[in-house]
Amino acid sequence: MVRWAVSLACISYLAWTMADQGRQLLALTPSPSDGWLLLAGALVSGLAVAVNGVAWAVLLRWLGCPLPTGQAVVLFAQTNLLKYVPGGIWHLAGRIQRLRSHGHGWGQAAVGVLLDPLLMAVAALLLLPLGGWQQGLGLLGPLSLLCLLPGWQKSLTRRLLRRVKLSPTGEGAAQFPVSHVLPGSFPSGPLLAELAFVLVRYLGFALCAQGFLPPGVSPGSLLAAFSLAWTAGLVIPGAPAGLGVFELVLVLWLGDVVEDEAALLATALSYRVVSTMGDALAAAGAWGAKGWWWKGRGGIR
Repeated sequence: MVRWAVSLACISYLAWTMADQGRQLLALTPSPSDGWLLLAGALVSGLAVAVNGVAWAVLLRWLGCPLPTGQAVVLFAQTNLLKYVPGGIWHLAGRIQRLRSHGHGWGQAAVGVLLDPLLMAVAALLLLPLGGWQQGLGLLGPLSLLCLLPGWQKSLTRRLLRRVKLSPTGEGAAQFPVSHVLPGSFPSGPLLAELAFVLVRYLGFALCAQGFLPPGVSPGSLLAAFSLAWTAGLVIPGAPAGLGVFELVLVLWLGDVVEDEAALLATALSYRVVSTMGDALAAAGAWGAKGWWWKGRGGIR
């Protein structure tokens, strides 16, 4: 109920803003060169999904429940589209199910899946200081690293297991000994891999911004705003894939930097389309790669 209330509030505000800026939005017709920028943004966004899959493979190796990198990328891209299904957990459930089919226990699989978005969020927040002090918000970057310290990992992982009920048999998530899965070290390798993913994801957004935003916007401010909005869309309960939350945070946060609100809104909306196209392209590529691999093995898994 809270999830949909948040979504309704965000989307209602955006709809009101679009109505208020209607004429200006209609005047922002993309030129042919802008169209190529948006296409490039979609391709880069698709590449970002593959990079995210590689980062997930690095995380699984760190946890001691490895999956071959190619398989991890294909699985990640295939299940990524399930984040658009209402509920917001089906992409996670799909990954857990597939990891279990590879012989990993429910606890190992759940921890390997749930730590991935946590590392994404921390990696994105680490980029916030590039936008300056931002009324103290820049401190969230270094402070977020506390979540990944060995002592905090166990407590946070237990909370995640309790809150996200993904066990099909009701296995005791609260009683699961997470210390048997967590290596007890700082996940520097997985964090760097997720940081690479966030930067590639930002590149897709930057291509959209280049097509609509006026020149003069600081790259650091744009990167920090994207990182904050993308993290908010990831962690705040809302519609599938953070719909409405990302756009609202981006428009509000960059409103003091970009005077042309219509251009800012067009950037946010175009990136929503571009990132969705990128997710679809990545999924299509994953299915194609899986079919090619299946055919090469003579139809034997």
